[in-house]
Amino acid sequence: MSKINNRKLEHIRIVLDENVEPIPTPFDNYRLPYSAFPELDYAEIDTSIEFFGKKLSFPFVISSMTGGPEKASMINRNLAEAAEQVGVALGLGSMRVILRKPDSIPSFDVKKYCPSIPLFANMGVVQLNYGYGADEINKIIDSINADGIFLHVNHLQEVIQPEGDLNWKDILPKLEKIISKVHKPIVIKEVGHGIDFKSAKRLKEIGIEWIDVSGVGGTSWAWVEAYRREDDLGHLFKAEGIPTDECLIECSKIKGLNLIAGGGIRNGIHIAKAIMLGATLATAAKPLLESALNGTEECIKVLEKMKKEFTVAMFSMGVRTVEELKNCELKKK
Repeated sequence: MSKINNRKLEHIRIVLDENVEPIPTPFDNYRLPYSAFPELDYAEIDTSIEFFGKKLSFPFVISSMTGGPEKASMINRNLAEAAEQVGVALGLGSMRVILRKPDSIPSFDVKKYCPSIPLFANMGVVQLNYGYGADEINKIIDSINADGIFLHVNHLQEVIQPEGDLNWKDILPKLEKIISKVHKPIVIKEVGHGIDFKSAKRLKEIGIEWIDVSGVGGTSWAWVEAYRREDDLGHLFKAEGIPTDECLIECSKIKGLNLIAGGGIRNGIHIAKAIMLGATLATAAKPLLESALNGTEECIKVLEKMKKEFTVAMFSMGVRTVEELKNCELKKK
C-alpha cells in the first residue's frame, strides 16, 4: 500500500476513534428567532436551492472525506448514492493520488451513482508549488466528470503532518494565473481552521467566487495529524484558527462572494443558523463518516434527519423559503 493510501486509512481511523473536535460548535452560541405564530402550513415550506445549476433538496454539501484505498471506494459510492437520493451535493477527498497512481481513479469515479447533483473533485492548493497546475487540475476534474473542484487550504495541517508540504510562498499569484485555465468552477476550501477576511477579500479580487470557510468548531485536522506524531505540536495547535461563525460574519461583508459553512455543522438547526450568518449552504463530513462505512441506507437516514431538522427550524421561525431565511436575524444566547 502506498504512503498516501496508508495515511488516508489512518485519517479515517483517527476521526472515528479519537477526540478531534477541540471546541464546542460555535453555532450553539446562538438561538433561532422563534415565532409563536408562524402563519404558514408546514407542507408549504420549501427547503430547496439551486447550486451550480442543479437543484438541491436542502442547502447541504457532503464534505470531502477520502479516496484511494479500497475502503474509500465503498465510502464514496455509499455517499454518492445517498446524495443522489436525498438531493444534496458531494465533495470528494483529495485526488492528487490519481496523478501518481491512475489505478486509484475508481475509488473516486462515482458520478454514475449521482448524475443529478453537483459533484466536486479535490486537490490541495499547495500543490501549485509542487509541479501541479491547470492541466493537472483539469485532468483530475475530467477523470470523474466532476462539476467543479475544491482546492483545499490547509497549511496548519501540513506543518503538523509528518509528510506535509510546507512551501506556501506565492500561492495566491499562482492561483490567479490558473483560474481562467481551469474549465470548471473552483471552490476554495479550508479544512477546519478558518478563512480570514483579508484572505477572502484577496481571493475574491483574483476571481474566486465560492469559499468554504470551514472554521474552528468541528474536526481539527491539526489535531488529527497530532495523533500521527510522537510530540505534542499538533495537540498544542489543535484549536488555533477562526471559529466558523466569525468567518461567516466577516467574510459575508465581501460583496459578490458566496460562502459555504463548514466547521461544526452537526444538525439541521446549525444549517439554518449558518445561513442566517451569511452562508449560502452548509457542509459537514464527520456526521456521515460512520454511516458511510455501514451502507447507503444509513447515509440516507443521516441526511434525511438533517433535512427534517432544517425544515422544523424554518417552521419554528415562520419561514417558508431559504431566501426568506437569509433575511432573518439570528439571536445570541
